[in-house]
Amino acid sequence: MKRAALLPIALLTACAGPSAPQRAPVAPLPAAPRPAVAAPAVVAAQPASAPAELTFVLRIAHPKRTWANAAQLVPSSALVFTMGSTEPTSVLEGAVGPDLAGIVDLDRPIDVAFLGTTGAHAVASLSVAEQEVPRLADRFVLKELEEHPGLLRVERARDADPDEEAPPWACAFDPGERRDGARLLCGEDVEDIEAAAAYLVQVVAREPLDADARIELSDRTLRQAVEEASAAGDADEDDGRAGALGEELAAGFLRDIERLNVDLTWGRADVEVGLTLRFAGRRSPLTLALAPATAQDAAPPPAFFRLPADTAVAFHTQGASRAELTPLREAVFKALRDDMIDDGYDGPRLDQVLARLETLALTGGPLVVGAGVNGAAAEKALAAYQRDKGAPRARKAARLALQGWVLASVEEPAQTWISGVKELLQRGDELDRFKRSAPKDGNTAQASGKPKKDDEDKQSTTHAIVRAPASLPAGTLHVELRSKPLTKDAPPAHTTHLYVVPAGQRTWLGISEDDAALVARLRVAVDPGRDEGTLGAAPDMEVLRRRGTLAGGLFSLVGLTLLAANGDTPEALDEAARDLAALAALPARGGVAVPLAVTSEVLGSGAARVDVRVRLTHAGIQDAIALLAR
Repeated sequence: MKRAALLPIALLTACAGPSAPQRAPVAPLPAAPRPAVAAPAVVAAQPASAPAELTFVLRIAHPKRTWANAAQLVPSSALVFTMGSTEPTSVLEGAVGPDLAGIVDLDRPIDVAFLGTTGAHAVASLSVAEQEVPRLADRFVLKELEEHPGLLRVERARDADPDEEAPPWACAFDPGERRDGARLLCGEDVEDIEAAAAYLVQVVAREPLDADARIELSDRTLRQAVEEASAAGDADEDDGRAGALGEELAAGFLRDIERLNVDLTWGRADVEVGLTLRFAGRRSPLTLALAPATAQDAAPPPAFFRLPADTAVAFHTQGASRAELTPLREAVFKALRDDMIDDGYDGPRLDQVLARLETLALTGGPLVVGAGVNGAAAEKALAAYQRDKGAPRARKAARLALQGWVLASVEEPAQTWISGVKELLQRGDELDRFKRSAPKDGNTAQASGKPKKDDEDKQSTTHAIVRAPASLPAGTLHVELRSKPLTKDAPPAHTTHLYVVPAGQRTWLGISEDDAALVARLRVAVDPGRDEGTLGAAPDMEVLRRRGTLAGGLFSLVGLTLLAANGDTPEALDEAARDLAALAALPARGGVAVPLAVTSEVLGSGAARVDVRVRLTHAGIQDAIALLAR
């Protein structure tokens, strides 16, 4: 693609400015009085269809202001390197020539259709300045395209030097239905212009644009995603029934999607990125779960604001109803059962375990999850490990520093979970004792009375119920999961702590290898009289208190990086050290908290809509740009 074709892409990455007012289509003239003899009905003109090769459409409400926003975020040297200039008019002149660039109104919308398998061909629809429309024939040599009446190919400017080199992009005018509706359509190929012109002018330009910039994926792109998901499922046969189910759920979810848009809206000090999914129906179990019917005035679960203030990644959801989750729950547990039977587990005993697990998982209702890692301690431990990789103590300390903690809350009495966890542990032990070997022919061998040793297992784990600290509420369940290495490349011996903590009609669950850090955060979460040290007392939380959200939360680059690192091997520790060093070199060190909000609406026709909104501050955007530039 020529350098000039990068114009719409650069405008998009700029994160657009405030929307320009959108004009409504011209109202149709009143119908003439009916004659005495009824005339044949006039067939209404059908809207232009999307080009067969359309990949996506980019819409920008205010190109000039968008470019100004880009200049504030991107160094001028980077703009010159990618675009050839720091001025949008200069870039446009390089693409279409100075004469055509001079009649384009960059204060009004630009629509760009990307065509081809990878969107390599672009056709831009630019607004023509209203005062220039009457003089188009005087200024340019125009030729009407026979197969596209009304579309005028620009041969050249009338006063152009015959020896002057033609600009890279060809262009044509669509005069529109009124003077302020004229569009200049430009692309590298005239055939592309002919294919996309009617759709860009008659359909795209007439649709309201309530964001500063938008990407609209085409039906073709969505269908291709479904086909690729299905093909991936057919190609991968080693993941068992659970893996196949994942592919089926993804393909069904994609089939339900009717439209997918990505919006950008520029604010005074931040940029809001929005993802809108419009579903034709909720046929897939995954669509039912992710696009539930929720109360439009629902408040975020109060437990979300009880999470510790140093939570790096936090999420809450109103949750789908039990009925909406039933198809997903049944499919997941059936796939899990099939795989475990193939692995040699006893059917009747397995059914008892799964039946109990089914009373706890995917039952519907609010859910809160938060996780965190002590970043300073992790950096210090990794630095010590890098200085002396041969010391087992340094490796163990670095691994432990990366483990972090996870808290979760459900609006259910703790006794349900305490009894459920105890029963699952007991029945799980029994299930392992009667696990059978599965021979190569697929037939299950007779029970040996001993657990089968999986050659791929690198560690063995046992559990013990131990006394909970007195600082936690009475009745708290404390389980230690003790793991020992079976191979040389296994993680070192360690103990993971699991807590189930009662808090009135709410239950808190916590898990971590760092017992002291986990208990300290559970104490904060369950103490209703202690707001200090919670997310609720942290600054800038009002944006997460908005009513009417299905789900919401926050995250940061450093939080996601730390939580993704496990440090189970020397290679994993080295990778974590490199990742943290890269984040430390960013302007804000990757520590900017990014809030997100999700809304869901089920429409009367059975369709549904889900909106995801993420707010990026200037510091967060600078971090992202610096990270991508590496």
